[in-house]
Amino acid sequence: MRKIAIIIPVRLASTRLPNKPLIKICGKSMIQRVYEKALKAGVKDIFIACDGQEIANEATKFGADFVITDPNLPSGTDRIYQAYQKIKQNGQDFDHIINLQGDLPNIDHQVINEAIKTIQENDCDIATLASKIKEEDEIQDPNVVKIAIAFKEQNLGQALYFSRSAIPYCKAQKEYYHHIGIYAYSKKALEKFVKLAPSNLEKLESLEQLRALENNMKIMVKIVDSNPLSVDTRQDLEVITKIIANEKH
Repeated sequence: MRKIAIIIPVRLASTRLPNKPLIKICGKSMIQRVYEKALKAGVKDIFIACDGQEIANEATKFGADFVITDPNLPSGTDRIYQAYQKIKQNGQDFDHIINLQGDLPNIDHQVINEAIKTIQENDCDIATLASKIKEEDEIQDPNVVKIAIAFKEQNLGQALYFSRSAIPYCKAQKEYYHHIGIYAYSKKALEKFVKLAPSNLEKLESLEQLRALENNMKIMVKIVDSNPLSVDTRQDLEVITKIIANEKH
């Protein structure tokens, strides 16, 4: 059995929504909600990669394992890699590392399992997920990352490009895919990725996954029905609060 770890990178210094991980949503912090979704996926080893003691204190309250990382790391991927290195120094190692974004409080645990299954069953460096865009306004929304995919099967393909623009161009049948912020890495791919310099396209689009593509790393994409909301703004927070409140009734 291949060993898997889920690492949730979290930082307080969000420019659009300060102290985002600690914001309460229907009585629980956002990071607690993400952690509880990871628990439901049935993975034994789950860690929160914190940028400081404040988030570590919150993780302690709900019993999560955590690793404190350098607050000046440039990306979530760098944060999970540093956390992985510290975990490895303590005697644990893993074949695959799942980077689960800390701002997806309503992610379905089955979606997490799909990312794990995709990295385990396919010859690739990285696996990620996407869902078909159903709302017209999302197509032109730069906050919704789209993917051009070379499909190998009906719901599985290789990523060709990620963009904040509407790709690929669809004149008649509008078929766009919304990228979901979860990545599954082989440990070798994770180490390779963080040692690469930020790429030109990555800087233009502000999308670090383009660094992998520009360096010939293979990213497989599984299409799923569920589309968790990434909470980046105060408006997103209002929407997710309503969603979670309705789930409780």
